[in-house]
Amino acid sequence: MAKKRKKAKKAKAKKTKKKKAKKVAAKKKKKTKRKKSRRTTMYSSKGKKLYAVRTADGKFKDIQTYKRAHTMDMKRKSKAEVAPAAADPSAPSGS
Repeated sequence: MAKKRKKAKKAKAKKTKKKKAKKVAAKKKKKTKRKKSRRTTMYSSKGKKLYAVRTADGKFKDIQTYKRAHTMDMKRKSKAEVAPAAADPSAPSGS
């Protein structure tokens, strides 16, 4: 009888370990989300300000003039601006 209890206890412990391992793996997966791409400020030979967008591994993905990048940023709406507009359709739109 004692052997059966020990076996059952070991099997239960194994299942618990597997569950914990899955939870830990899921947490790690959440934490290792893709790194947000950042902009590096540079200047062209003509003296214009440039933004160099890098990929997560640090390579250049895109180089834009500051003027073009800034204009697109201003056209883009934030979540805070979009949410009230979606809730109240009678409100005047920004464009």
